[in-house]
Amino acid sequence: MTADDSLLARGIIAARTGDKSTARRILTQVIQDDPRSEAAWLWLSAVLDTPQARAFCLRQVLALNPHNQTAQKGLAALEAAPPAPAIVARTTPAEVLPPAPVARVTAERGSRWRSLVSRREFWQVTLLSLAAIAALLVGALLYAVLGGTASAEEGPVAAIVPSPTPWPRGTLRPTYTSTPTNTPPPTYTSTLVPTFTPMHTPTPLPTATSTHSATPTRTATASPTSRPRIRRVSPTDTAVPTATPCPLPVIRTLDGRLSLLGVRVEPASVSQGQPYWRLVDAYWTDEGESGGKHSIYIEVLDAGGNRALGQQVVVEWRDGSAILVAKDMPPPEYSVNFPMYSALGSYAVRVLGYPSDRICGLGLGTIEAPNFTIHTCFYLTFQMAYR
Repeated sequence: MTADDSLLARGIIAARTGDKSTARRILTQVIQDDPRSEAAWLWLSAVLDTPQARAFCLRQVLALNPHNQTAQKGLAALEAAPPAPAIVARTTPAEVLPPAPVARVTAERGSRWRSLVSRREFWQVTLLSLAAIAALLVGALLYAVLGGTASAEEGPVAAIVPSPTPWPRGTLRPTYTSTPTNTPPPTYTSTLVPTFTPMHTPTPLPTATSTHSATPTRTATASPTSRPRIRRVSPTDTAVPTATPCPLPVIRTLDGRLSLLGVRVEPASVSQGQPYWRLVDAYWTDEGESGGKHSIYIEVLDAGGNRALGQQVVVEWRDGSAILVAKDMPPPEYSVNFPMYSALGSYAVRVLGYPSDRICGLGLGTIEAPNFTIHTCFYLTFQMAYR
């Protein structure tokens, strides 16, 4: 029972017990709160003193319900009775006079709302909606808590037993690192050979032994040992490729869609000549290319382009991190596999041991739906380099 119904019941009880003043006051308040209360108008007509006020109340009842027989009979009896002398009403005009048009419109709107609120169906729908919202909030909270825990627990397991995944298109990047082993040796062998060939040209000595020609020339040419013999030096004695470690700069290849996904690279802060882990390749696969996978695949290479086994990689998120170890996986598998469970902007990756580039903003989702956990993958390659 609503507050208006309780107030109406009190007014009806006062009218039945003969307490007209209390009944008028209560019923007038009910009508001010709900001008469309048919029962309030009808009972108010019974406790008023003047025929004019009674007729007004009965007309209001008929305006709300033209088939109300009690109001019809009462109004007919009042209209058939001879006009009574004017009697000063004991109630205040505000209690008898009809509400102003503006107040009536406002009251009608309020009565519609109260009528809607008083219906059982309204509260059933409202409670069901609130229950659904509460269930969604609880589910989101559980997913946020249990999802982060699952990521932290499954990260090290994924590093030990990475799941087999197809090698993505165009990711055979280790071919860029084969150049440092081919450069020094050819330059030394090509320059040393021409210098030794002219030394064998003065071999035609029989021309000098014919007749008694100038003997000083013969003595000068007959002693080939007088010339300083140039010792052949192997290329390993003169070439010093390891004295100054100046490898060629490692090329960085980044997927053009990374910036649209909100992914960014934070370069390592190192000085000239200092070694560091450089992100040389970053590639993203959408839902169709990922084939149901949802991981960050990481490869770690040394300066020669070989897999750095045992190297530690850290994956960070807002509430924690996981340290993974590079394993000797059969190609084309990556050596580190970290499953993702949160949307874009959740994860960051870097390599431990030396200063390292850091790639941030990784996670599930697409360019069109960055806040949804759509299954996608990232393929990252770090390599030892020098500033």
